[in-house]
Formats: sequence, structure tokens, C-alpha cells
Amino acid sequence: MTQRILYILVPDDHISPFDVTLAIDAGFNQILPFTGVKPDDVTDMVQDAIFARPPKRFNDTGIFLGGRDVHLATDMLQNARKAMVGP
Repeated sequence: MTQRILYILVPDDHISPFDVTLAIDAGFNQILPFTGVKPDDVTDMVQDAIFARPPKRFNDTGIFLGGRDVHLATDMLQNARKAMVGP
């Protein structure tokens, strides 16, 4: 059975229970929360998540960028995009 993994990356001290509940209801088998994430950490963390699985399992791996500061989340998103590679 394929395990669907979601990595939740937030700059805050705590993960939102709302976000975890949404992830469970979306069908993820494993939810791995990371708190205190800085924008500069995101590229390496996303690459670690992507390259830990074979290409056929990429669709079973999710990255959720959260937090309450929209500007900080935008910086995190820009750094996550830097981690993406083409086919």
C-alpha cells in the first residue's frame, strides 16, 4: 500500500489543528509537521522530501506551507519553487 506523506512547514511555534485535520480528511497517511521553519530552510527541506522517493511516487508526497504571516509564507513559497526540477 502506498503511503501518502504530507510535510507541513510553518514558521510558527505550533501547527494549526485546523491544518492537520484538513490533511487527515484529504487522505494523507503520514503528516509530518515542522515548526520554526525559516524561508531559507525551505528549499533544502522540499528537496529532501522530493528526492527521498522514486519519481513514480512524487504524487504521493505533499508540501504544505502554512503560518499566519502571508508575506513570510510568500517567501517560503518562492524558496519551495526553487527546489522544483523539470522532468
